[in-house]
Amino acid sequence: MPLTRERASPDDGRVEPGDDVPGAVDGGADAGRVVVAALAAVRDRFHAFLPAALADEPDALHQLRTNVRRLRSVLAAYGAVLDEAVVTGLRRRLRELGHELGTVRDLEVRVQVAEAALVEADEAGRFASEAERDRIRGILVDDEQAAHDRAHSRFVDRQELPRAVERLEELDRVLGAPPFTERAARDAPIELGRQLDREARRAARRARRLPAEPSLDELHDLRKASRRLRYAAEAVSEPPVELYGARARALADAGDDIHDVLGDHRDELLFAEHLRRAAAHAAHAGDQVDVLHRLADDADARAAAHLAKLADAADGLRKAASAWHAHRPR
Repeated sequence: MPLTRERASPDDGRVEPGDDVPGAVDGGADAGRVVVAALAAVRDRFHAFLPAALADEPDALHQLRTNVRRLRSVLAAYGAVLDEAVVTGLRRRLRELGHELGTVRDLEVRVQVAEAALVEADEAGRFASEAERDRIRGILVDDEQAAHDRAHSRFVDRQELPRAVERLEELDRVLGAPPFTERAARDAPIELGRQLDREARRAARRARRLPAEPSLDELHDLRKASRRLRYAAEAVSEPPVELYGARARALADAGDDIHDVLGDHRDELLFAEHLRRAAAHAAHAGDQVDVLHRLADDADARAAAHLAKLADAADGLRKAASAWHAHRPR
């Protein structure tokens, strides 16, 4: 049944019991129960998307990967209520699954970025002829789609291996009989609010320390921290665990904003690199490559435009983190 936040003050973030709300979390709800409920909800969404992802239905694999990341993020943020060794093992196995999904998803994204770039290039008159456009489409879309299909087939085969079955069974076992620590019995709003505050300060600190010309590794670290903050905040502010209200949702939105900005930036940079590799291969085969270099320059320009939005997104994150720290339950 849902764990619901009812009639909480918009200022203090505390939980108050609702009238006749089945499964409502009152002020004495324990942290362990809330975390397990949040994890179980994500686990259930994962299983709901699994058949569609195996069938390669649109967006299903992306949703599956997102829910794997949600599981890992919730375990990282609130794992102190569970045995540390169990959490470490679960996160390691889920990371392996995430890598398997990532291999397929990266190719899927590359095709999507290429499709959009080709439309833009065609409208801008980048191609000398329809034949040139079709040749470039063959390189950037058709070849990559074939690579995606092969990678997806390998992913499907891996999910039938004993190791793949065991990692999902292990997750079910842990959620069925949680190895709680002492912290699991603590008051959920206070204990989980403290742990969410840690995640918010961690992400805000990375944003604050970002240099004027950040490296790709620094941007990637900020993106990961922001993504983890988003999923940690959503886990305790959305059904079935609506423990916190507007300020937690503001943290989720701020993390999502940075994740989107840096994700779009990364996608375009990777596409530019791919274009230049494709140009090198085409040149070796004696083909014309000028248009590939122009497309790479266009991708670099789009990446720069995305990165220009980071300052505002980072400011939003710092404000949301500060508001949560000042008003979280204590």
